[in-house]
Amino acid sequence: MTDRQRRVTTADVVVIGGGIVGASSAFWLARAGLRPVLVERLETLAGATTAASAHSVRAQFVEPENIAMMRESIETYERFPEVLRMTAEEADIGFVRGGYLFASTAPGSVEIIRDRVAHQRANGLVDVEALDGNEVRYRFPWMDGAVVAASYRAGDGWLDGTRATEVLVRASGATVLLGTEVEGIVCDGGRVIGVRTDRGAIATHLVVLAAGPFTGILAGEPLPLQLVRRHRLIVAPRSEIPAGAPMTVDADTGAHWRPHRGGALVAWARPDVPGPPLAPVPPDPGFPAMVLQDRDGVGRLTPFWRELGPTLRASDLDLAAGQYTITPDHKPLIGPAQVTAGLWLHTGYSGHGIMGAPAGGRLLADLITGAVGPAENPFRPDRLTADGADGGDNERMVL
Repeated sequence: MTDRQRRVTTADVVVIGGGIVGASSAFWLARAGLRPVLVERLETLAGATTAASAHSVRAQFVEPENIAMMRESIETYERFPEVLRMTAEEADIGFVRGGYLFASTAPGSVEIIRDRVAHQRANGLVDVEALDGNEVRYRFPWMDGAVVAASYRAGDGWLDGTRATEVLVRASGATVLLGTEVEGIVCDGGRVIGVRTDRGAIATHLVVLAAGPFTGILAGEPLPLQLVRRHRLIVAPRSEIPAGAPMTVDADTGAHWRPHRGGALVAWARPDVPGPPLAPVPPDPGFPAMVLQDRDGVGRLTPFWRELGPTLRASDLDLAAGQYTITPDHKPLIGPAQVTAGLWLHTGYSGHGIMGAPAGGRLLADLITGAVGPAENPFRPDRLTADGADGGDNERMVL
């Protein structure tokens, strides 16, 4: 229920942030029996980071905990009507199992990809495949002859993240305060007692921070987060773009694209300088030329882009930018804050928020209610320190 007039003064839990992560938090907390109030500073849900994302989901990760999280989330999206207890029409999020292809031209990648796939299969991702160059071109004839190896999972894909956010919030039954700025989290003796907004105070002993890039400034304590700008380019329908292509990722450079409504969605996680939270996030006007025409862009592995790119006009392109909230190990922070009792974090997905939000929201609710203990939580915030110390192998292909 969206509430724009009536003043809300109490809540079992206040969820700050109306993107996909906040929506999933509200849904699973409501399912656990709590009465959530969701507060969003914009006038719409999913209006910031979620809106500017690639809306894509994959389970092809390295770490067992990431594999498990993304598998659960993808299965949840596929079963949305059942999970949300809604009709198929009500819960339609345009989910497409279009597949993810990670392809490489590097001579040493054959063994690397084969070993990675074996590792993924050993950790439950039994439907991921290792392909050689000939197999890649047989299945996807538009791929370049220089490709020597790839991993592919047909069960990965994409969806409408904005629609998923709206549906989760509706299914949660949460009271939603849009256009409402959070001015601070009110504490007494180191414990949460409420949230102060520009529409008044809300008394609560539980707050979930799912505010994406704005989480750090609201937390009131140091968090190991960096904010990095990322771009997304929508290309208008063109006959040269194969509608049946998977999400195609250059595993050597990170440039990637997938079909989108007769055209394509194109992105490239190029290095950028971390900065403060921005709203809106100004895009780099040079990004389209870079990703479409640079020798390491999407045309490196899919040659049709080399010919198509220079022919596209400004009117054929829709450029947007958002901010990734990145942790040192590129895994989310899900669990209690280290200083403030009653403050819970659900953030830091490092570009994988739509991918992981359903499973992350379920884990958050289980932690809050005690159904899952801290020792069972691989994403607990205290695994990291604010200066970024971490350990172990990390997922470095942040798309």
